[in-house]
Amino acid sequence: MPELELYMLHLTAQLDKKLRHAVNDFDFNSYTRLLSDFANNDLSAFYFDIRKDVLYCEVNAETGFQTEKRRAYRTVLDELFHALVRWLAPVLVFTSEEVWGTRYPNTASVHLLEWPAIPDVPADDGRWARLRDLRTQVTEAIEPLRRDKVIGSSLQAVVTVPELVAPPDMLAELFIVSSVKAGDALTVEETDNRKCGRCWRYLPEVPEDGDLCSRCEDVVNA
Repeated sequence: MPELELYMLHLTAQLDKKLRHAVNDFDFNSYTRLLSDFANNDLSAFYFDIRKDVLYCEVNAETGFQTEKRRAYRTVLDELFHALVRWLAPVLVFTSEEVWGTRYPNTASVHLLEWPAIPDVPADDGRWARLRDLRTQVTEAIEPLRRDKVIGSSLQAVVTVPELVAPPDMLAELFIVSSVKAGDALTVEETDNRKCGRCWRYLPEVPEDGDLCSRCEDVVNA
């Protein structure tokens, strides 16, 4: 699996331990706060934001082809579904029942399910903390350019960072930008690359705006 997927499975396992501790202590406030923070900060604002590109672009709807990265993402989504619907069942009673019944209409109630078994997946928490902190700094640096209409979206940004703490392609994916390179300080400028007509990323291999990047060409022709 890609490193990001392994990290999200790791976070899910860590959350599982914290939720079990809250249940054993009858600590309802901590239980609900942990779930809310995970949904808002780790999933919506981070993981889903990054991976929506893979979900939409790395599949050929006509042939059914999808990349290994998309398959890995869908695997993690399934793990998250089965965990969250069980964790939320005591809190969002009717909503959890409706969600479970929509996906599995011919099965018993969600409230008869056992607590999910979440395998622990190792990850470098320190490294990911640095990556997420850098992502926040990059996002803050991009906002003035968007506000002043220098760029329309973060995908038009070329980001320079003092240190490449991960491969440039991985950083560009995490930051949702055109490219990342090393330099003296954190700076952002508009890219000279052209826009892929399918995924809307600005990449050097796109000859003219509207043409396809190599990834989209591979998926479309698969």
